[in-house]
Order: sequence, then C-alpha cells, then structure tokens
Amino acid sequence: MSKEARHRIHGDELRAELERVLKQRVKILRRRLSAYSSSYTVENLDVTLARGKKLRLVLKDVSPSSVLATAQQVRPHFLYHPAREIEVYQKILNPARVGTAQCVGAVNSAELERHWLFLERVEGRLLWQVGDLAQWDATARWLGELHSRLAGKKFSTAKTLLRYDEKFFAVWIGRAEKFLKKRRVAELRQFARLAKNYHRVVKKLVALPQSFIHGECYASNVIMRAGAPAHAICVIDWELAGIGSGALDLAALTAGEWSDVEKLRFVTAYHEGLSSLRAPSVDELLESMELCQLHLSVQMLGWAEDWAPPEKHAQNWLRTALRLGAKYGFI
Repeated sequence: MSKEARHRIHGDELRAELERVLKQRVKILRRRLSAYSSSYTVENLDVTLARGKKLRLVLKDVSPSSVLATAQQVRPHFLYHPAREIEVYQKILNPARVGTAQCVGAVNSAELERHWLFLERVEGRLLWQVGDLAQWDATARWLGELHSRLAGKKFSTAKTLLRYDEKFFAVWIGRAEKFLKKRRVAELRQFARLAKNYHRVVKKLVALPQSFIHGECYASNVIMRAGAPAHAICVIDWELAGIGSGALDLAALTAGEWSDVEKLRFVTAYHEGLSSLRAPSVDELLESMELCQLHLSVQMLGWAEDWAPPEKHAQNWLRTALRLGAKYGFI
C-alpha cells in the first residue's frame, strides 16, 4: 500500500460518525478511494441504512493528518485552514442552493484534529474533458450568477475564509522570482522588471469589486453532472474559498490557450450572469480577467520551488505572465 493510501479512517469510527450525522443506523458500509483525491484523502461511500435506503456519498477528510504526501511537498501551508471547506459547504453553499454537492453532514473538531466532510456523490465528466464550448459558457454564466448573488453578504464563517487582499497578492511575486532565479530561466531579466512594477498590478487587483469566490475555479474543479439535470454544473474543492474579485474565478476557468474570440465569448457569458445594474462592461471585465490571469500565472510560478502541475493541466505560466505584463505596461 502506498504512503498516500495508508491514512485511512477506522471503520468503526466512520460508521459511528455517519450514524450520528444521518441520525439512522448504518446497515452496510462499503468504501473505496476516489479518483478525485488530490490534496486530501477522498473516499466514495456506498451506504445502506437500516430501513433499506441507499446513499452514494463522498467522504473528504480535510484533517491535517490527511494531507497527501504530494500535497505536503508542494502546497503553501499558509493558505489552508482545516475547517474552511466544511464551513463553506454548511454555512454558504448549502443555504444558497447553487447546485454544488449537497453536504449531508460533517465532523469538525479542532480538539481532535478531525475534520470530515460528507457530501453527495456527483457523477459526471470534468469540464476540461468536455469539448462543447456551450458547457464552458454555462459555467462562466454560473460563476457570474454566484458572484452577484453572494456579493456584499456577511458570512458567519468569515474567520476561516481567505482574504484575497493586498497582503495575499503581494506575497507571490517574491516567491516566483526566487524560484525562477534558482531555475536560471532565460527570461529572468524580463520577469525582474515585472516584479519591480508588481505593486501596480496589486493596486489594480484590490480595487476590483469583491464577492465570495471559489479561489481555484479551474476546469479540473468543475463536474458536469451526468444526465444534464437542472443544476448541471457542480464546482468542487472549495479549500481556498474566500472574499476577492470574481474575475479571479473567471481567470482560472479560462486559463489556457484560448483564442481572443473564445475568451470574449466566456467573458460575455459571465457578464450575462451578473445581475447588478452596476456591473462592469464586457470590455472592463475582459481587462480585469486578464489582470487576474497575470496574477494567477505569478502565483503558480511561486507555488513551490520544484513543482509543476500534471502534464494534462500544465500551462506556460511564465510566458503568460510576461505576455500580459507587457500588454498592460508592467514590463
């Protein structure tokens, strides 16, 4: 068994917590590791209750001890809070009824360092596997609706939410420059000019309208529900949810080698989802999205010293940062 598979909740403890959460006796419990395990241990649970009802659930163990070995090596520890995703589901997403996976319960004990999230199991393809651009349009529109609906709200879980503020944005450029120096990239002089002017980028980012955001709304975190029900879009992995510009989510969604025409299409769909009469224009949104993509590129370059995303999700973040830095006069 691999090191990453050895962290496994004892069956009796899991059954006891399930029965507490569901308020029913569990007759049969079958479990297996999920393919969606990336940062934390995720298991698929097939549950049969005493009265015969069957449930298909996901257990996401976001306890500190559950962090997978690969994630321990590369993820910046200062970003994460073990209770954040649990509270986001219970206090924000469930009440908002926006189509995300339903949270059926949780264990959230700082004293025991036990943080378990029980969710409905959503079947479907990840958005990045879908070639139909209409699905991407729908996701961008969904994001616009989410950001409009939750903008300006005060959440009881505010203490655990990330703040995408000046302090957050400023930390990445130094990390990125440090890591690029160690790699001795040929473009280091250009990047140094961007770093010198990055305070101007940060100033623009913090001035953008704020809302509740996902924080990592890449296409790999979007499931298109099988059967295309009314809520076809299911965004998962809310570990970095917080308060920031909705353009950050749109920037993550549209990261990659899209044409200008395709980018405009997605921005237009997002704009359609915004309900505010004071919503920015499509042109303004396009600029905001690209500034956020500049930041996301810098953030990815500063994520970890010796790390690259899996090949199927890889982007040329340095090229994107330099291109957008030059486009908007920061180089």
